Amino acid sequence: MTRGTTNRGAEVDLAAFGVEPGSFLAPSVTEGDGLTGAAADSMVMSAKLADEGVRVGDTLVIDRLGIELRVVGRTERSSYGHVPVAYVPLKTWQRIRFSTPGAPASRTTAIPGQFSALALRTAPDGASATDLDARYSTTTLSKEKAYEAAAGDTGERLTMNSIQVFLYLIAPLVVGAFFSVWTVQRRPELALLRAMGASRRRLLAHTVLQAALVVVLGTAAGAVLAGAVGLLVGEQVPFSLPASTLTATMCTVAAVGLAGTALTLRRVTRADPLTMLGANR
Repeated sequence: MTRGTTNRGAEVDLAAFGVEPGSFLAPSVTEGDGLTGAAADSMVMSAKLADEGVRVGDTLVIDRLGIELRVVGRTERSSYGHVPVAYVPLKTWQRIRFSTPGAPASRTTAIPGQFSALALRTAPDGASATDLDARYSTTTLSKEKAYEAAAGDTGERLTMNSIQVFLYLIAPLVVGAFFSVWTVQRRPELALLRAMGASRRRLLAHTVLQAALVVVLGTAAGAVLAGAVGLLVGEQVPFSLPASTLTATMCTVAAVGLAGTALTLRRVTRADPLTMLGANR
């Protein structure tokens, strides 16, 4: 990750990705030209950089290194560690990565032929990742594992998992507190129903049904609200709500919410019909 300034004065943070022009990693462009056939100082920017004031045709100078990059195209929104991505030729990335700050920026200066990581696409009948690791003393990860190894990914996952855990802990407490108050307020009515011959099983069934309706409707309303917020934020915030995740979360919240109503069932069964017959006077 580095920082640069355009010829129009826009200062931006960017994560430089080195790619071989024409390879499977070369980004498709939505504006301008790609890296295939472009000069060594070319750069294809993420659409997130366009939001920060960078335009196709601008010249961007990498801070402290003095390396000039010419923005030739724009691709879809992409980021690494929440920092917009800039795609450059592989040799240019090595200059950015291994150049010495303050040293004259020269394309003829020798740079190490090294990489921090490589993306591989192996042929079905070619060498396997295990064979390559054994041959070159490397460690190959799946794409999912590589994403998890990104900077800050573990901390963000821990934060989101903690939020989910607290959601599942708070939901039954809120629902239980609501129906506890509701049951206390309805004790005279429950006692009257008992005096009129309603069984405890029937009262329990009605209570559970009412609780289920409230919990399910509340969960559905929350899901609709979450989807609406996701549509409103658009592409400004990384937002993904797969149907499977949404369904699993709704079912879990509804289940723990109904579990919270169990705290009120004892009060329902203990409704005394003598209360309505005047035995408490």
